[in-house]
Amino acid sequence: MSGTTAPAVAPTGMTRIPLVTEHYPHASLPLSLKQLVNLFAEQAPTDARSPVALLSTPGLDIQYSVGTGPVHAMNGDLPGLIYVVSGARFYRMVFDSTPGAPHVQDLGEIGSSGSFPAVTRFPTIAVGVSAVVVCVPPRAFTCSHDDTAVVELGGTFPGNASSVAYLDGYFVFTSLTDLSQFFICGLLDPTNFDALDFAHADASPNVITRAIAHRGDLWLMGQSAIEIWYDSGDLDFPFRRRPGGVIPHSCGGPTSPATGDGSVFWVGVDSIVYRSNGYKAERISTHGIETQLRALGGGGTQALGLSYSQNGHIFYAITAGQTTWVYDCATKLWHTRSSPPSTPDGSTPWRIISASNVSDIPLLGDSLTGMLFYANLTHSVEVGNEQVHIATLPPLYANTRRAFCARLEIEMETGDPPGSIGAIPVSTVKLQWSDDGGYSFSGGPRQISYGARAAYRTRAFTTRLGSFRQRTFRLTTYGHTTYYAIDAEITAGTS
Repeated sequence: MSGTTAPAVAPTGMTRIPLVTEHYPHASLPLSLKQLVNLFAEQAPTDARSPVALLSTPGLDIQYSVGTGPVHAMNGDLPGLIYVVSGARFYRMVFDSTPGAPHVQDLGEIGSSGSFPAVTRFPTIAVGVSAVVVCVPPRAFTCSHDDTAVVELGGTFPGNASSVAYLDGYFVFTSLTDLSQFFICGLLDPTNFDALDFAHADASPNVITRAIAHRGDLWLMGQSAIEIWYDSGDLDFPFRRRPGGVIPHSCGGPTSPATGDGSVFWVGVDSIVYRSNGYKAERISTHGIETQLRALGGGGTQALGLSYSQNGHIFYAITAGQTTWVYDCATKLWHTRSSPPSTPDGSTPWRIISASNVSDIPLLGDSLTGMLFYANLTHSVEVGNEQVHIATLPPLYANTRRAFCARLEIEMETGDPPGSIGAIPVSTVKLQWSDDGGYSFSGGPRQISYGARAAYRTRAFTTRLGSFRQRTFRLTTYGHTTYYAIDAEITAGTS
């Protein structure tokens, strides 16, 4: 075996092909067609068999059904209670110390239809120590944590609210009519309002679309800037803008912001995805994601965001159009999620649109029904259907020469993964390849089998994969999957 190749294509023996660790399709496909659908990277210990592994994204176990759905919003800020907007109604889930399902209380109707347009009537829930407020623009409703029904705010309530947050005993509302204004209720009383208890986020001309309570501050998400206010305790009006508390980056709309990992995440009018770092904005999106968001139009208003944590990973997910991008705070890398039945390229969105937690277990709200799911890392089943898992690997180059691939081996989980009782294990892998930079995958599909249940020592491999000057491999599986490494026997010719 001889010849000169790129570093990734060794001239002799088995060569380890780098695993793809992020979803990064570029507008110019030959530059990058890295793809991760329902797979995410996890750093391995330094002495592990490989430095990184690709894990299946969680399956969805049906736990509860609340209302008719969709499950537009959830709030679990108060331990033992989760408030839910499902369809056009508001619910309270009461979790006590006894085993079994929670007690679900229907608190009443808060809308006129089964779904809310994402921007104009995006519902927000704020939970205080003694009461809850749900805002469905332009209306708002409240009840104590012991009441059996919500009442609509009226009387001294200024009305035309666009969102609500809770901070230091005050429910804070943004306004639909005076677009830079926010107003507050009386201390610990969401039914009492003073006509003078308002202020403007006017450090710059702005349109405030969402109020968020974060780390003891009030974040006012605006379309030209973000302002951070704090509770100063002043008698005339308790909130003041923090010195230097203006972030000169926009938030496109009320639907994308979410909090997690000590940060606020959002999508800007410029279609860039940001996370806060103190009182500064940090870009976390890639050029590929920004290009796809920009193509949807709407200046970030098309993105619906949520955040949840599980097993040491904190995820921020945004769904826009037919794609759900997910950022993993542990690795600072992106992947995509797609709910079955998926298209062959995994270009259907994830069905989850809201999230909360029961203790340390994520509870995820459905976009299609009133179902609430637990995220289950031991299998990849959603409502009886298997997720598709797609990994498009980084391209291989043989410089100007022609390379020959005699064998490809895949190190991956085989048989039943530990703890996956009842899950469907993977038994075959579909292999495809592209020799034109990713514009077409004409190779294969090659079905690679690696044995039956409990065949833990079986290695998945295939042979006689032909020649190439550049090649991109794509792996597709159904069922629970963990990839550890991919090796290939590649030789280089002289032409």
